[in-house]
Amino acid sequence: MRFTFSKNERLSSRKEIDQLFKEGKSLNSPPLKLIWLKKESMDESIPCVQVMFGAPKKNFRHAVDRNRLKRLMRESYRLNKNDLLEKIESGKKYHLALLFIGKEITDYPTIQLALKNALERWLKKITSTAPTS
Repeated sequence: MRFTFSKNERLSSRKEIDQLFKEGKSLNSPPLKLIWLKKESMDESIPCVQVMFGAPKKNFRHAVDRNRLKRLMRESYRLNKNDLLEKIESGKKYHLALLFIGKEITDYPTIQLALKNALERWLKKITSTAPTS
């Protein structure tokens, strides 16, 4: 099992990010907020989950602080991603945005715990809303 976070797993298309924020559903797991949108795509080269990370300039004026928070969130996601991908049904694709909504810079264990909780709650929502056949 490899713990990687490659370029194609990142959500970088401006059009898709705008659509995610307009149409996506969200949940809070302080100090993080997760926004997701189910995508209909038949392209097999695209991974089943594409993710973006953000920290608000309003709360963190210095770029170094925002970059640190995003780096901590990426690292936490990278280490927990394999558990997440095992539980997602094959053929389904999602876009995720993980945003830091806290007011102060926190340490890595806090971010990791919040990210795990957010992903677990998200998995429960997407699996419970799926129609059973």
